Formats: sequence, structure tokens, C-alpha cells
Amino acid sequence: MVTRSQRGFTLIEVMIALTIMVVMVTALYQAMATSFETKDIVTKMNDRFHEGRQVTGKIARELRMAFLRAEVPEQFREEKPTVLTRFKGERDEIYFASTAHLRLRAGARESDQSEIAYYLGSSRRDSPYRGKTLFRRESRRIDGRPDRGGYIWPVVDGVKEFRLEYWDDTKEIGGDAWQRNWESHENEAEPLLPARVRITLVLESPRGTKGLRFVTQAAPRIRRPINVIDNQVVGRASVPSTPSTATRRN
Repeated sequence: MVTRSQRGFTLIEVMIALTIMVVMVTALYQAMATSFETKDIVTKMNDRFHEGRQVTGKIARELRMAFLRAEVPEQFREEKPTVLTRFKGERDEIYFASTAHLRLRAGARESDQSEIAYYLGSSRRDSPYRGKTLFRRESRRIDGRPDRGGYIWPVVDGVKEFRLEYWDDTKEIGGDAWQRNWESHENEAEPLLPARVRITLVLESPRGTKGLRFVTQAAPRIRRPINVIDNQVVGRASVPSTPSTATRRN
């Protein structure tokens, strides 16, 4: 005789147990998938914030070290071709000379001076974003063509907006001081860098929502041209000879 304690599970009991187990496994899987998805989104968001801060910080640092070099008169000119420095800024493009260059190879015939440009271009084919790409151009030697030459490489993808504005301190009162463009040699007699440059960068969000906005400002430390000839002339000033005080004995 089979007692109640010796009997197995009925088919209905097994089906109920399996249903409960499937529900629990499904809920656990969904929770794990949501957790991994959230972690992936947070990681991508952190990477985008890091990219935005790094890019705007680098541009601001290079703009703070921008400079103009006064043109050398013909009788003192040694460089061939003639060295020209220009600052030209548009709404979404800029090029200038800066002392922010870093030499990566020992013994390289380079200085801390270079020509730098930033501009927007078409998105790369392998980019996961639909926006444009911000490119950087750098020429390690300053020459007579400040608007071309050097090496070009992408800085950041998925740019929704890259806007530059230039502060004109002569219009601080009674006018709009933020200008959409700046030409350092618009007045050839008095070349000048802007008092400040406001940089606005908007990147696409990995979540596809509203873009990530970064805004910073940079003030060039030396706004007027550096006259290297005056410094050389001062350095070459001859020291007058001291007359001899010795007397001759007969």
C-alpha cells in the first residue's frame, strides 16, 4: 500500500512549479539586462562628457597662448619664406598661431610655436553618430601660408553645433560686443587679437535625447604683435668702453 508521503508530484503541481520558475528567471533576466543597459548608457555618457570637456579645454588653452608676430622689415629679414601670423575666426572655423605646441620627439626641429586651425567637416563613415566631425589642423612650422599646410585629424564626432564668438572690448558700452567673426589684420596699422573668445560645443547624446552642451571662454594673453626686431636691437646695443685711468711714467 502506498502512503500519502510516498506519492510523487502530480502533473498539475509540476506545471505550477515550472511556471513559477520561468517567471522568476524571466524577471531576473530582465533586471540583469536593464542593469547592463543602464551601465552601458552611463559609461557612454561619461565618455561624451569627458570628450566635451577635453576638447573645449584644449581649444581654450591654445587660444590663451595665441600670438601675433610683427612683420620683420626687409633689412632685418632672415627667414625665407617670410613668416606670417594671422588670427582669423569665423562662426564655426578658426585658425591662429600659438605657442602651445608640444614636441613629441627628442631632437625634432620644432619649437613651441605652430599654426592651429579648427573646423567642422563631414562625419566619418565609421562614426556611430549622425552629426558632423570637428577636425584639427596643425602646422609645426609657421610659414607664409597660415591658412593651409600641416596635418589634419578628427578631434570628436557627433557634433551638433560648434560656435565661436569674439569679444570686441571697444563695443562693451552701447553695442553688442560679441562678434561673429574676427580678422586680426583688418586694420593693418594696428593688428589685434580679440579680448576673449567664447567656445560653444554641442555633442550628440548617446541616448539620442537633447545634446550635451559645453561653453567656455579664453582670453589671449598677448593681444598685440610681438616685435622681435626691437628686442634684438636692444640686446645688441654696444656697451661704451671705459676710458683708461692709467698714467704713463717717464
